[in-house]
Amino acid sequence: MKQQSDARWLACGDTDVGRREHNEDAFFVDDALGLMVVADGVGGHQAGEVASQVTCEVLARDVQRIGDLEGAIRSANLEVRDAVAAGRGKAGMATTVVAAQFDGSRYELAWVGDSRAYLWDGQLKLLTRDHSYVESLLEKGQITFAEARNHPRKNVIVQAIGLQDEDKLRVGQNRGQLKAGDTLVLCSDGLSDVVDCDRLAAILARQEPLEQRCHELVQAAVQNGGRDNVTVVLVQWAGSGSPVASGTAADAPLEPNVVWRYDPGTGDYHGLPELVQPGLPVADDAAAVAAPAPRRARVAPRSPETTQMMSADEMAGLRRVALELPAKQRRRRIVRLTLVALLALSAAAAWFVFGPTVGA
Repeated sequence: MKQQSDARWLACGDTDVGRREHNEDAFFVDDALGLMVVADGVGGHQAGEVASQVTCEVLARDVQRIGDLEGAIRSANLEVRDAVAAGRGKAGMATTVVAAQFDGSRYELAWVGDSRAYLWDGQLKLLTRDHSYVESLLEKGQITFAEARNHPRKNVIVQAIGLQDEDKLRVGQNRGQLKAGDTLVLCSDGLSDVVDCDRLAAILARQEPLEQRCHELVQAAVQNGGRDNVTVVLVQWAGSGSPVASGTAADAPLEPNVVWRYDPGTGDYHGLPELVQPGLPVADDAAAVAAPAPRRARVAPRSPETTQMMSADEMAGLRRVALELPAKQRRRRIVRLTLVALLALSAAAAWFVFGPTVGA
């Protein structure tokens, strides 16, 4: 993407180690490139901090050279794997990533894993869909939003830079346009896992310098008991004049796809999938309904200190279990009802045949 001559952004980032021994997160902000990156080294694997740093370096290099954000992320996937052979890092290292590339007020988003992007424009809008086991259940309507927030497997991701074969890497993409007063938020799951949307919205709505709000978001995660590293990058458009001037179709305001939005005025979420019976598809035309903000009940994951990677085969196995469970439950119910019916028939037959004798 070519940078416009009048392009100007306000951007800043902050990070904290949290309760971990060291910080595996990395972030990158380059006003000249219009590039902002947050990378979260995958815990539980060796040298996650190396994987996140390599990813930031490759994105900065390739975006400047070829201007292709998705291509840069795919290059990072290969180079994180190759870095081990070159003596940098350790086998099994990996990272998630979310990145924004700006062209004037317009931006392109790309991500892998569960690092997120939000848009604050008076409402909090999620612009990325996690590559995670829990998100796959939520998207299919097999669990509720509240269950997703408190699920014991919420730390399990299914895509990560450095652990994916080239042909199996899924890069999520979105695009939009910042208006005056809007704020784009890039963050690691160290923020989104422990700070509720009402708190995020309250901090983003403050009339404070961008750097102060960024720091307050990070500290909100730390003070809320977050165990993981937490990293946040905030971006605001501050270009001179109107971002859209010519009035042509190509210059029309570009609205991003929104996964769901949170309205701080009512406390409701909009755009969440409807809950369906496990194993059944969600209707394509299911209407978006408002849902109240779920209460957070901190449920410790199986390995609360680490993000875990789940392979496609493991995902398929869990899906089979979820699909087979209702059928097994129906079979057990049929067997129980059949046994009850047989016992009832046997009792009735015995009464008719032996009733007088038994009575005597």
